[in-house]
Amino acid sequence: MLSAMRAPRCRAGHTVSGPPLDRDECLEQLLEAFADLAERDDIHQAAERLTKVQDWIKREAAAAADDPIFAALRLAS
Repeated sequence: MLSAMRAPRCRAGHTVSGPPLDRDECLEQLLEAFADLAERDDIHQAAERLTKVQDWIKREAAAAADDPIFAALRLAS
């Protein structure tokens, strides 16, 4: 696993400019946050990335809560 962590990333050093657009971008930001901490020792960049991911998760959770498909599941529980 360490060799995979040290492999150069195409977006290494890329700063976060806005909220992640989709799930794949969120996963990429999570991996980059891990690399920020493990390889680059940049806790501030990691925190920025994780904040963007958290914002995306909150938006997706709110959208899922409003989706009528999930209404039956809420009523059943």
